[in-house]
Amino acid sequence: MIVDRLGRRFRNLRVSLTAACNYACTYCVPNGKRLVPAKNELPATEILRAVTLLQQATGLDKLRITGGEPLVTPKFDEFLTGVMQLPLKDVSLTTNGQLLPAKRDVIVDSGIKRINISLDTLNAVRFRQIARSGDLATVLRGIDEMQEAGIKVKINMVPMRSQNAGEIVPMLDFCLERGIELRYIELMRMGHLLNSNSFAADFMSMEALLDVIGEKYEFARTDAPYDSTAVRFQIPGKGVFGIIANESEPFCRSCTRLRISSDGHLYGCLSNARNQHLGEVLALPDHLALTKLQGMLVSALADKKLAFQGEVTVMKFIGG
Repeated sequence: MIVDRLGRRFRNLRVSLTAACNYACTYCVPNGKRLVPAKNELPATEILRAVTLLQQATGLDKLRITGGEPLVTPKFDEFLTGVMQLPLKDVSLTTNGQLLPAKRDVIVDSGIKRINISLDTLNAVRFRQIARSGDLATVLRGIDEMQEAGIKVKINMVPMRSQNAGEIVPMLDFCLERGIELRYIELMRMGHLLNSNSFAADFMSMEALLDVIGEKYEFARTDAPYDSTAVRFQIPGKGVFGIIANESEPFCRSCTRLRISSDGHLYGCLSNARNQHLGEVLALPDHLALTKLQGMLVSALADKKLAFQGEVTVMKFIGG
């Protein structure tokens, strides 16, 4: 087992199936242009082999499918079906929800139990302004269909002072009424926001979010798993919400995450652009691949930071 001096090890794998996305959200891309597939993206079979090797090398037991937007790639169906056959304790999916109705059957039939849906507003006009694409009604229908199928849904919201700050409480109301755990995600200094004035102007801290929520609800901090990304709060008799406080209360010291980009690069830390390509590993027979992979994993673990610092890397390229 590979462990660093803080006791961190890799247990949670984020797999980006594609860099492409059918949205162009303001906090993700600066120019309104949709993200396209990366050059030399791996086919589903090679990503599945990479996952299998990493599981054997690390003992990881959790995997999250991400993008870009994973539902836009033709390999989604094959990868989801294949990864659900692996001996993983937990497989989940993060999506913007636009294609959930179209992909309902393959998702439900796969047996997946958890889905995170990114949704920043309940206002149809503002939805188009933030996502620069898509249709709110379709996403809401997808949420309903997933819940009706018995899949646990969480919703991720990125609060921004200039765009959706007025919906912090309405979004929480919406989720509490449906038994959905809402996760507020602090705006991240990634990609074009790293050295941007708009980051400081739009950023809302955990303290600011709690002040707004506290105007309507009483809440208390509650337990979260050791390596959870979220600080969680209980509203008595209502439900739970969380805040992924990348800036206010970073979770770096307990991070167990490892990431594979869609073109086969291995990242040990979201806040570090250093990476290693898996191409040579995937070309080797298993016993040689595992030996080489051990060295790569030692290096990837050493890339982890003690606190989130931001990075020029666009988060959508490396698995959210």
